[in-house]
Amino acid sequence: MLSATLSPNHRRSVTSLLATGACAFLLLGSGCSGDDDDSGDHGSAGTSAICATDSGPVSGESDNHCVDDDGQDITQEIGKCAADGADLGSGGADSGEEPFEVRYGATAFDDDCKYKVSFENTCVALNEPVTFKVKLERKSDGSAASGDVPDSPEIYLADDPSHISPSNSIHAPEGPDGVYAIGPITFDRSGRWVVRFHFFEECSDLPEDSPHGHVAFYIDVP
Repeated sequence: MLSATLSPNHRRSVTSLLATGACAFLLLGSGCSGDDDDSGDHGSAGTSAICATDSGPVSGESDNHCVDDDGQDITQEIGKCAADGADLGSGGADSGEEPFEVRYGATAFDDDCKYKVSFENTCVALNEPVTFKVKLERKSDGSAASGDVPDSPEIYLADDPSHISPSNSIHAPEGPDGVYAIGPITFDRSGRWVVRFHFFEECSDLPEDSPHGHVAFYIDVP
């Protein structure tokens, strides 16, 4: 009946109003965009924008570094925190950063098999702030590793480690226990990045059972 009684301009207006109502009704769904906007831009946390399929964690080989050659699980117990240079026995000063592997996906054990680390992230887009919601659990018993402030991740291009993220004033509030919202993080070039999280950095990394831990993941930026 509307097509028979309304002018073409009026019909377009009604159609627009119906589409707007549908977007409002589906606000918590996959999102809506205007007819003239098909650029695929990413939204910030809390919006209904759809993240690009080629962004964020990178699929790849599974993480099995916490399994020995006999197929047995490797778990490092976590002891007390000792400040750098204190209560370290005959080891003396730190001998430098150990080599590490970058993990695929969004779940992995830390380099020393102390923690299970998993994360979610807001949409990853060029020059847009990203927050990583990181869950840190003790590998030995699955309990929340709370009380940290992991606000100093390493962030750099995978093929050019000298190019680091321009991110400033990164925060890492905790809530609930063992879950840290690390951000805002900015990626200023398209390509594959490495984000390496550091935990309990105030503790020396020399004792094997130190709470200090780290794990790195690949992140793609479209």
